[in-house]
Amino acid sequence: MKTVMVLIHDDVCQEARLQCALDVVRAVEGHLVCLDVVQMPVMTDGFGVGGGAGVLLMDERDREEENVNRLEPRIAKEGVSYEWARVHSHSDVAISDNARLVDLIVVGKQGVGDVAESGATAARLAELTSAPILLVPTEQRSLDLNGKALVIWNGGAAADAAVRAAVPLLKLARDVEVLTIADSGLDADPNDVAAYLDRHGCAVTARTLPKNGDVSAQLLDELRASGAAWCAMGSYGHSRLREQLFGGASKTLLAKAPIPLLLSH
Repeated sequence: MKTVMVLIHDDVCQEARLQCALDVVRAVEGHLVCLDVVQMPVMTDGFGVGGGAGVLLMDERDREEENVNRLEPRIAKEGVSYEWARVHSHSDVAISDNARLVDLIVVGKQGVGDVAESGATAARLAELTSAPILLVPTEQRSLDLNGKALVIWNGGAAADAAVRAAVPLLKLARDVEVLTIADSGLDADPNDVAAYLDRHGCAVTARTLPKNGDVSAQLLDELRASGAAWCAMGSYGHSRLREQLFGGASKTLLAKAPIPLLLSH
């Protein structure tokens, strides 16, 4: 894991995205790609795109120019390798097109242009790119990669992909806990993951819990009580209609997880 992309946009989650991306880049001695997102306004009149859209685009572009100008000297002092890129779009496809050769994409739970913490941007990007996604809460200001890491695993392909993608960061953790909720519909033994991570040099333990009511609520309780700095988990498969993590639990976790989530499918 060497190339980390962070979405840059002047919104309430920008600081969280940037700080966590910088922490990852420093930890892996990697390279930061700052992708500045200039949102394309959606306005129509009887003839298609209205003239007001052009004015809004210019305003948005000017705001982002000021935003980049503020951030540039600050990032230059962070002591990391970095570069700038820009996309003019409201489309996640345009963002994913710039992420073909990156190892990790850092996004916020409150996505660019969103008004609530839903994790929807991460879910959409996870469908469009093979790169893992690091989803950070809006109030996050750092990421302790040397602290404890939690892996939520149910034996599915998405969970397997998340474990493989997270290995470079899991190796930095002082300890890793693999957690499986029993009766998830799959024959899942977290000791298999523990053995895999042990071969990579991780200090790892495994734990299985019986299903106790709503899986989403149970997993959120475990995240809060775990003491983990971050968590790796599987996200959606190729269709959101067949989620790969405990039915509908992943959608709830994306919106409400109190710690950063590394997602993959």
